[in-house]
Amino acid sequence: MLRKASLLVMALSVAALGLAHAAMADPGNVADNSIGTVQVDSTSVNPSVSASAGPVQATAIAPTAITGSGGNSASNSVGTVQAGGGNSSSDSIGSVQSAPVSSRPSASVSADGNTASVSAPTTVGGRGSNSASDSIGSIQAGGGNTADGSIGSVQAGATQTDPSIRASLARGPVVLAADVLLGIFGSGNDATDSIGSVQLGGGNTADGSILTAQSGAVMLGSTAAAPPSGGATVNAPAGIGSTGGSNSATGSIGTVQIAGGNSASSSTGTVQTGPVLATPSVITGGGGGGGGRGTTLRPPTTALPTATTSGIPATGGQGAGATPPTRKGTGSPVRAPAGADALGVSGLARAAQLPFTGLGLALLFPFALALLGTGFGLRRHALA
Repeated sequence: MLRKASLLVMALSVAALGLAHAAMADPGNVADNSIGTVQVDSTSVNPSVSASAGPVQATAIAPTAITGSGGNSASNSVGTVQAGGGNSSSDSIGSVQSAPVSSRPSASVSADGNTASVSAPTTVGGRGSNSASDSIGSIQAGGGNTADGSIGSVQAGATQTDPSIRASLARGPVVLAADVLLGIFGSGNDATDSIGSVQLGGGNTADGSILTAQSGAVMLGSTAAAPPSGGATVNAPAGIGSTGGSNSATGSIGTVQIAGGNSASSSTGTVQTGPVLATPSVITGGGGGGGGRGTTLRPPTTALPTATTSGIPATGGQGAGATPPTRKGTGSPVRAPAGADALGVSGLARAAQLPFTGLGLALLFPFALALLGTGFGLRRHALA
């Protein structure tokens, strides 16, 4: 009887181990007949370091996650790297694909009660999967990117970075608080059968094109705050964008398009941009009394829309609706536009130049030339 019971326990144990092995198996990565392929499922890391020397203490962390759904496919490919899931690059050469990425690095240091900290949360999102089948030298990040049959294409989903810095004294108020927000918005890039295409954000189409650079709506905001007592807050949100517009450069050569609402199909040497938007403001403090609400020297025409960014995942997830960190400075906050309606607020002041600089072309053309130069470089590398 005891022998039979032992045999039954052994059989159940073997069955349980078999089920556990199946549960932990790779969830569908395929690389049949491929050479030099690297495939990684959704993953996250949280490296950290700390140090101290007498009264000085310092810490740094960098939690990072790559999140996707489904497996990766790279059959009959050469030199392919895929991370996160939902990536396809069958019959391709030298393709790099990544599901949405979220990273929140930060560091702080303190000495005798004086503290300083810096952080730079960054996300590269997007909806859907990445496809680069039959392509050569394609790079895709985020999601919703298609570059089948292309050469030297670079595509990235909606991207946002929000660096900030804080500093304080042991016996005084905050002496420095500064924030910067940079976002490129949209969803979905398509560069099928193209050569040397660069697409950022989303809503970009460049099928059958050569040397095309496209970007979704661009948002740039900054906030700087001085000490609360008699100090001031400077807000300078600006951007290039239109109401949910998209860019199309199908069958074109040498096209640059920034923000949405641009079309240059079957064209040659075209540069297009959406409207420039800006709402700068300066708010002074209460003049030492501590109870004043401040005087607005140049108020913004309207606040930018509340951040509910579509297509940018929260840390550790891929869902839409992730909200960037809230501004900690006093005065009007700088906020990101909401998804496809990036910067699409009719009440925003339209300016022919950037605030405080008068250099309207300084924001547009260097960015456009940089994208175009990247496309040329990738094309030369792919054809070498």
